[in-house]
Amino acid sequence: MLGFKGNKMKCFNHESKDAVGLCKHCSKGLCIDCCTDLGHGIACKGIHEKEVEQINSLIENNKRVYESQPKGSLIMPFFYLLMGVAFIFYGMKRGFDSLTFILGCGFAACGIIMFVYNTKFFKKITTKYST
Repeated sequence: MLGFKGNKMKCFNHESKDAVGLCKHCSKGLCIDCCTDLGHGIACKGIHEKEVEQINSLIENNKRVYESQPKGSLIMPFFYLLMGVAFIFYGMKRGFDSLTFILGCGFAACGIIMFVYNTKFFKKITTKYST
C-alpha cells in the first residue's frame, strides 16, 4: 500500500525508502531499486516494462494520427461536395424534382456542414506535437 510519511511518498515494496515516481501501468510508488526508467515513464522492474512500452507506443501513434487529422478531415467534405455537384447536374437534366437532384442537394449540404464543422473544430486545437 502507498504510504506517506510527512510529505514524502514511500515505495510500495519498501516502506523505508522514498518513492521516485509512479509506475505508468499500475500507479504504485516505486523507489530507485524497484523501477525501470523507460524514457517516457517508469515501470515496476521486471513486471510492467512491456505494458509501459505499449502505453508509450500508443501515445506516440496517437500523436501522429492527431497531427495528420486536420488534412484528412477535409477529404470527406470535398468528396461529399463533389458527389453532390455531380448528382445536382445529373438531376437538373432529369428535372428538379428527381431523386438524383434531391440526393445531390443532400450530399452538397452534408459536405458543406462537415467542412464548416471540421474547420471550426481544428481551429480550437492548440496542442502541437513534435513527432
